[in-house]
Amino acid sequence: MRVAVFHSVRNERGKVAVWFFASMVVLAFLLHPKTSPFAEHYYNFKAETQLTQLYDSCKLVWAAGGQHNTSSANKNKMNSATECDLATAVLSPYNFLHDRNIEIKIVDGTQSGFSATAKHKEGTKTLKINAAGESIS
Repeated sequence: MRVAVFHSVRNERGKVAVWFFASMVVLAFLLHPKTSPFAEHYYNFKAETQLTQLYDSCKLVWAAGGQHNTSSANKNKMNSATECDLATAVLSPYNFLHDRNIEIKIVDGTQSGFSATAKHKEGTKTLKINAAGESIS
């Protein structure tokens, strides 16, 4: 009698393991960016996240007065100390990590009129951010 009970419990554990493994395979298929039906949302979300991180880094640039602002684009501009650009945002104190799959353009690098756009190479939308750090559709 004991052997039969152990055997049935052992079979149940096997069924659970098979169901768990099958569930993980389906979940991995749905979440992987190359096979997921949600891939375009994933890439657009990554671009939006990059814009938010850029804005946070630019806030640090503006707070520091642009002390490390040595990019050639800003050397000849008036008030270059208060402008943020991509070359400055990636420097050590500001630590913006630019994803090379995302094309970012800073339209206006000043604190009061800041605006930037981003588009992931695999995404479908060009996303924008304003001076308040809000995404614009």
